[in-house]
Amino acid sequence: MGILIVILGAQVFLRSFGVDWLKISKYFFRAVIVLIFVFLFFQTYAQYQLWLKNDISKYLLPPYTGINYFIFYAFTRFFAPYLMSLIVAILFLLAAKIINKKYEERFFCPEEYYLGALGIFLVSHPGWLFYLIFLILFYFSIHVLSLLIPYILHLKSHTLPKRISLYHLWIPTAIFVIIIQRWLEIMPWWNLLKI
Repeated sequence: MGILIVILGAQVFLRSFGVDWLKISKYFFRAVIVLIFVFLFFQTYAQYQLWLKNDISKYLLPPYTGINYFIFYAFTRFFAPYLMSLIVAILFLLAAKIINKKYEERFFCPEEYYLGALGIFLVSHPGWLFYLIFLILFYFSIHVLSLLIPYILHLKSHTLPKRISLYHLWIPTAIFVIIIQRWLEIMPWWNLLKI
């Protein structure tokens, strides 16, 4: 979540200084992927050392057994959720670019591809499912409010609002999903969604 807060801060503050946010969002996307996988390798190493020092779990490691069990454990426990979300993030990135190009850049700013993909990747699997659900719900709520507020306030001009961008929703929604993920994990159906 710390990474997302840094990105949100950069998104808010650097944009006001005229910084090329597209270039920075591409850099953040690539750097975060590398950073997460370095952290996952560190977690795997720490887990190996922990098992090695335990009187019971050391029998699950070489020379008592092959390394395959530990590799499978580390892959499913640490790497698989992020690999799944990385695949979905890359698919989103490619699909968003294709759709946006087909419809003459109507839906997304160029940096939004990377902000959305970053949010999908960092909430991991199955958090990305909830990320997309909440993103759609928040976006729909904003649209409904933008249509209702002129009527509620009795404004004279009832023109329909222009297209509302998801630009400022990608990162805050990812932070929200990470915060509520602890509550979602205790639901019985959460384990059904896991790999």
